[in-house]
Parts: sequence; C-alpha cells; structure tokens
Amino acid sequence: MRQSFTVFAALLAASLVATPLVISASNALATSEHTETAQLPAAVTVIDVAPVAAPVVAETCQRKVRVVYAGYAAPGCTTSR
Repeated sequence: MRQSFTVFAALLAASLVATPLVISASNALATSEHTETAQLPAAVTVIDVAPVAAPVVAETCQRKVRVVYAGYAAPGCTTSR
C-alpha cells in the first residue's frame, strides 16, 4: 500500500513539474500572430434577398390509402370498400 502511494505521489509531482514546461514549449513552437502578407480590401457585392412564397399544391387522392381508423382519414380521401 505504501509503495503504490509513493508511486502515485511521484507521478503527481512529475506531472505538476512537467505541465509548465510543456505549455512553454508549445507556446515557443506556436506560429506568430502577425502576418507578413499585404491586406487588400475584398470586393463586396450586395445581393437583395426577398422572400418567395411557396406554390400552393392542391391535395389530391392519387394513391389508395387503407384507412384503419376513420378519424385519421382526410375528408374526401377515403376508399370505398
């Protein structure tokens, strides 16, 4: 029990020591924030957007539907038995 606690404490201490080293190394290898390319203005094209109403489609009974419960059928779409 004492040996496993010692190993755990050693791993914890090593991780606490290694964390700032890893962070500083990753910051050193990161790319710089300034760019050396020329910034040109982009051409902007204005587009007018208007809402378009969807066409109204009349509901027709083109397919035969078997109605099990009478309350689920749309009026006029029931098939004769």
